Amino acid sequence: MRMLPRTLLGMAICVPLLAMLVGSLAAPQAQQAPERKAEPFAGWFKRIDETHLDFTHYYSLEECEQTIDMFATRFPELVSVQTVGQSYQGRPLRVLTVCNSKTGAADTKPAMYIDSNIHGNEIQGTEIIFLTIWHLLKNYPHEPYIQKLVDTRTFYFWPVVNVDSRYKWFKEPNTPHSLRHNHKPFDDDRDGKFDEDNSNDLDGDGRITMMRKRDPNGDWVLAQDKRVMLPKRPGQPGEYRVWFTEGIDDDGDGQINEDGPGGVDLNRNFPAQWLPRYRQYGAGDYPTSEPEIRACVDFLLAHKNIAGMQFYHNAAHMILRPPGSSPDAGVAPREDIAVYDRLGKQGEKFLPNYKYTQTFEGLYPAYGTQIDFGYLGLGRFTFTNELWGGVNHDLNDDGKTDAEETLDWHDTFGHERSWIDFKPFKHPTLGEIEIGGWDQFATRIPPADLFMEEGYRNALFTLFHASCFAELAFDAPLAEDLGGGLYRVRFTLRNQGVMPTDSAKAVERREDESVQVSASLPLLSCGLGDENYTRVALQKGRNNVLRAGRIAGEGVAYCEMLVRGKKGDKLTLSATHPRAVKAESEIVLP
Repeated sequence: MRMLPRTLLGMAICVPLLAMLVGSLAAPQAQQAPERKAEPFAGWFKRIDETHLDFTHYYSLEECEQTIDMFATRFPELVSVQTVGQSYQGRPLRVLTVCNSKTGAADTKPAMYIDSNIHGNEIQGTEIIFLTIWHLLKNYPHEPYIQKLVDTRTFYFWPVVNVDSRYKWFKEPNTPHSLRHNHKPFDDDRDGKFDEDNSNDLDGDGRITMMRKRDPNGDWVLAQDKRVMLPKRPGQPGEYRVWFTEGIDDDGDGQINEDGPGGVDLNRNFPAQWLPRYRQYGAGDYPTSEPEIRACVDFLLAHKNIAGMQFYHNAAHMILRPPGSSPDAGVAPREDIAVYDRLGKQGEKFLPNYKYTQTFEGLYPAYGTQIDFGYLGLGRFTFTNELWGGVNHDLNDDGKTDAEETLDWHDTFGHERSWIDFKPFKHPTLGEIEIGGWDQFATRIPPADLFMEEGYRNALFTLFHASCFAELAFDAPLAEDLGGGLYRVRFTLRNQGVMPTDSAKAVERREDESVQVSASLPLLSCGLGDENYTRVALQKGRNNVLRAGRIAGEGVAYCEMLVRGKKGDKLTLSATHPRAVKAESEIVLP
């Protein structure tokens, strides 16, 4: 694998002006790589330079495992890896943690959780995760924004959830849409057999495409571009019968490819608004019946510091927010929707042509999903990005890209790998047919060498989400000597983040926790007041810490403490919350 060159940002200059400038500039005025500062860790720059990543191809499961190991062994100061379970077929489920342990343990900082490839054919989110990790490591020494994120937050990356399907997606012939589910056997056609009639690579070209057969009673006709088939109009004679996957009737029941491998959609198996299989295909026997999802749920429950979640899917060019199982009314509090809107609309700027929308109303109803478990179950702010979603190639200016225009785009940018021309084939039961169609690496994912821009833009949106976490700060605490060794301390505790310390849904679900403020001197009483402290509600119960409650995004809490001390004592105040950046302040008693 090779290192990618850095793209330079050029500037278009008219010829006369360029002639004026020639000779007057010591160096071309181009964007340069950031100046390297002191190494954060011994040999860091050398380790970065000798890391060879290639984001112009898609990674097989073996390459994914190698890349995970490389990050953890080459950059142990910031990266660690753990195995959190096993897949149905016994493959390890691995999560990478990016955190600067010198500034605090991973579980003491608000965390961003990112996973991908829960659907076996939706692969490119894995490469976005690797790109995000690489972006953090490479820019940590010299980009203050990145350094702050890594020093004050934790990132949990799960590159491949559906490891069994990713393995087979690269190892075996497939369509762009196959191997979505896991590999737990399932009797799709209810004949008492399991997974017995899968697709077949009849022509031996290493991929599964379509079959078509000339038939005047068929439901399909040829478009002007004879490679494209369109549904016939009412009253129009047909030209072809179509099978969307090539194969034979393996089980002799008169149907072709009706019982492929597996049967559980892992993103319908979460314990949130789950519906049984007869209501939603692929749901599994019960919530968390699949080992991959049980491992995921256990991980999320064990890490109370997770404040935000990002899931990568394809293909629709969407930034989706929950709920996926219902409309907003009566389910999503307005305050939470306002936070989602602020992040999601900013996401549309990061990702041109992506649409920010609510899942249920903007895409389709879905039950037992990770996005709903994260938000409806745990009260965390969650997004699903539907990557890629086709092309914008409107040649006739009718406001849409039809099938022929899509194929024209792939003729231009697909390097003759996206579309496989139809060719004759003698089928054992259908007779003379033609085989051809889309390659498995087309339609749902961009050509690999066009991945970079979309990959970076999605990575930057995810980092933006993490930058919006609740971030606590003290506004100039003041201490007043009351005599007798007693001091009244007043301070404004501010949340500088866009996101609240807990969502309104978390409060509703009793998954919220109070911001706590501790004092280094004996704390006698404490409470919360109004802006002018004309009224202070004393805290009931134990007073070892001040419980400041939930603080809204960019909100404040007015706090008062009564401490025991003497003139010149240093009072250290510490504000913490599992899902907020902590704060400290120190004052000297007057």
